[in-house]
Amino acid sequence: MPNLNRRRGFAHERDLLLKLWRRGFAVIRAPASGAKARRFAVPDIVAIKNNRVLAFEVKTAEKKKTIYIPKHQVEKLLVFIRRAGGYGFIAVKIVGESGWRFIEVDKLEKTASGNYKVSPDMLVKSFKLGDLVSFVQGNKRIDEYI
Repeated sequence: MPNLNRRRGFAHERDLLLKLWRRGFAVIRAPASGAKARRFAVPDIVAIKNNRVLAFEVKTAEKKKTIYIPKHQVEKLLVFIRRAGGYGFIAVKIVGESGWRFIEVDKLEKTASGNYKVSPDMLVKSFKLGDLVSFVQGNKRIDEYI
């Protein structure tokens, strides 16, 4: 049985999946926790709408804390979006808040150890779910949000 943090993580992944589904995306949750799945570049969630592929690594964080992301998770997300011709995001669920924040994988900061991080300042400037919906509907290019 998974520990409490993993169960919360799974619950947040399902929450994001449901929110994307309700906004018209075709969505699949692809947890790669099994040993055989780890050798493939599989993100936590893949969402498709209007021929745009969005791939997400899902993280949970407290409001004013930096989020650290292992290098291998970012690399598998990059491999997947290159193969799919899509867009990659770190999806962040802030504990105690109802919404989600999305950071483009290309905008992540690299740490001295080679891993990646999302600072609290980056979260403030990140996309919201409505921004992603507007993007896939063709209302704006992704770079118009920055």
